Amino acid sequence: MRTSDVICPTCSAGYRRIELATRPGNSGEFRCLLCDQVLERFDGAHEVAIRLTVQSSGLKDHGDKRFST
Repeated sequence: MRTSDVICPTCSAGYRRIELATRPGNSGEFRCLLCDQVLERFDGAHEVAIRLTVQSSGLKDHGDKRFST
């Protein structure tokens, strides 16, 4: 098992990434839960879990009233 941190380049939200090399996963992509930026694309070789850990307070306004400027 490998753990790492991922920071969204658009809104600076922080995520914890866990990869299980002993288990196959699914192909696809993971997008930021706050701004929808693609953070990672998966090939399905390993199981990957990503969890939001730090919600940025300085989010950019993307036309959605949930985001503060």
